[in-house]
Amino acid sequence: MRKLTSAVVLIIILSMPILFDPIEVTDPSDIEQIVLYLKSLNISKAPPPSPSGGMSYYIEITDNNGKVINVVLSGNKWINVDSSPSYIMPYDEAIVFDTIIGSILLNRYRDEFEGTIVRGEVISVSSRESGGTNGCEIITDDGELVVIDMNNMKQPIIDIRGSGWMILHEGDIVEVGIDTHFVADKVFITETAM
Repeated sequence: MRKLTSAVVLIIILSMPILFDPIEVTDPSDIEQIVLYLKSLNISKAPPPSPSGGMSYYIEITDNNGKVINVVLSGNKWINVDSSPSYIMPYDEAIVFDTIIGSILLNRYRDEFEGTIVRGEVISVSSRESGGTNGCEIITDDGELVVIDMNNMKQPIIDIRGSGWMILHEGDIVEVGIDTHFVADKVFITETAM
């Protein structure tokens, strides 16, 4: 990531599959965190990647001179900069980006959500036959039992710890935005039980 030489003023992040609306990052501390992360990766040349599934992040970085650098992180393994050949990165470094993005998303959600955010430990999960989650019971940080309906969530579960879970497990620590009928808007896993 030697191309990052000037001061970065804007970072736009998209995900595939789409888990969130495009994120415009302008906060200097968030920008610094992302730039330092990208500069710290231990990448090495690799053969072209074989087609594989998994999450991809498309990152557009604009510096104060208007220069744009495009970075693609995919499959928790590959990185491309401005359509360069693929480089490989260690898995334990790759998953850190999930944590960075998840933290940015959670902080924005806390600032913008107009309902109630419930924080606590998942004590039971009810699932559909297809494997999706219908709902859960949470013991809040205040010791209250809250039953949450997850049938009409707008977006999938977001695991901000980098382990990539998109389903809930008993013992997960979560923050859930709910309406007055205890219907979930979004679920953030802040600590995984696994």
